[in-house]
Amino acid sequence: MVDPDYNEILDIIFDDEISEILAEMEDSPKTASELSEKFHITQEELDEKLSKLVTHEFVTKNMDHDDIVYSVDGDKISKLLEGDQSFKNIDDGMAKMDQFLN
Repeated sequence: MVDPDYNEILDIIFDDEISEILAEMEDSPKTASELSEKFHITQEELDEKLSKLVTHEFVTKNMDHDDIVYSVDGDKISKLLEGDQSFKNIDDGMAKMDQFLN
């Protein structure tokens, strides 16, 4: 069974700004202040943009002294994207089979 938030999570991940934020965290965790400064958004906007990914554990959010630290679970995102590719392949295969049969 596919998680009901599957398409919503993909939409979030493929949002231009969010994908840049995730790429920034790919090599190492980043503080909210670093990310908000780099992407010219408030920490509240950053938290709002990442909240669904945090809820579904694609991004972790921890406190470090006086700042929030975000890190991305690249493996979990990769598995989600691989799943998306699998569904695409099934859909493509079904479409080809339908053309062949008709």
